[in-house]
Amino acid sequence: LADPAMVRFKADLVPALTALRKDGFAFGIVTNQSMIGRGLATQEEVDAVNQLVIDFLRQHQIVIRFFYVCPHVPEVHCRCRKPEIELGLRAISNFDLSPSLSYMIGDQESDILFGKNLGCTPIQVSGNANKSQFAEYYASSLRDAAGWVLEQVKG
Repeated sequence: LADPAMVRFKADLVPALTALRKDGFAFGIVTNQSMIGRGLATQEEVDAVNQLVIDFLRQHQIVIRFFYVCPHVPEVHCRCRKPEIELGLRAISNFDLSPSLSYMIGDQESDILFGKNLGCTPIQVSGNANKSQFAEYYASSLRDAAGWVLEQVKG
């Protein structure tokens, strides 16, 4: 999205992230935004949307520690576009993350492969992409994904 007015949050976003936060999880976002590379949006427009997400979550005591954006089109074959792991390695280095204790939650195959290639546990939330064979868990919703993560930690 290039227009913050078009942003809609999933109903279970805040409850899912709140449950994870209460159990000690921290959050970051890595996103492919080829609309910048295609000239459909400017970096500033995408930044405005991202800031809206950060501000919305902050109102619910959910802090996004990092928000990394790949602006490139797939044809560029850059190292920062998921499933490539450059942005994940940056997050690991900058925030002292432990991939083996981390989860990647996304809906696209590129999200799942990104998490797997980093050494995280990848979880796919159902959406408009085909079910990935690389996901450790296929969740029906964000709340389902959060519940599964909490079961793994407690189990």
